[in-house]
Amino acid sequence: MKKMTMTKTAMALLAAGFFTVAVAGEDTFIKLDANEDGYISAQEAAADESLSQSWETTDANRDGQVDAAEFSAFEAMGTPAK
Repeated sequence: MKKMTMTKTAMALLAAGFFTVAVAGEDTFIKLDANEDGYISAQEAAADESLSQSWETTDANRDGQVDAAEFSAFEAMGTPAK
């Protein structure tokens, strides 16, 4: 039973950490989306060096803008925007 409790606790802590990262990423996305259209353009991405340098891979569908899902994938790759 003790092992089960530790596993549940670990899972809860991991979930809380994921939520914190997701919220932090959302805040960063909102800050970078200067015109508040729900996308980050290449021009807006210039405000963040790591995003700008990773633009071609981050804009996965090559539509010239990064949506929230593409930005989440960018952050998951270990190159969070600053």
